[in-house]
Amino acid sequence: MTPAQIQQTGYELPLTEARTLAARLGCREKVLAYITRRPDELLVFEHESGFVDAGIQVPAGGLEPGETPEVAVLRETLEESGLGLSAPAHLASFHWTRGERSQVWHYYRLTAPPGTPEAWTHRVTDGERDRDMLFHLRFAPLSHPDLIAGYGYDAALPHLTRHLAALQGAPA
Repeated sequence: MTPAQIQQTGYELPLTEARTLAARLGCREKVLAYITRRPDELLVFEHESGFVDAGIQVPAGGLEPGETPEVAVLRETLEESGLGLSAPAHLASFHWTRGERSQVWHYYRLTAPPGTPEAWTHRVTDGERDRDMLFHLRFAPLSHPDLIAGYGYDAALPHLTRHLAALQGAPA
């Protein structure tokens, strides 16, 4: 059975508890960036041709030694999209398990400047596996961004929706 065929399971926990759990278990911490330009859209990307199985994703990656999730999400966003953003807002943290592998993921919301293009291609500037890959980025409707299923990329979308509604003054 391949890793993709093994079901991923997980649960949400507060940021501090998630970081403590990751340290205690010695498992990898990862950040995911939900980048919005308007409240109804989400920045997504697809890999260059030849990686169709990777599906539609959001900028994400692992923490480097000594790095906080807040710093990591800004670094990963810059490396994978070319956007130098600031002020990440923590949305949720999850402990994920797939087979024997365990990870803690932290989800953040970032805001793209109003002049950010609708779509662009970016060459990844760093990363173990992604360096020099071309990512085709675009803003997708938040209501159906079509993120790859079964990998946790969409797990905190309800948190993002509530966060954006609160910013707009709408009931959550």
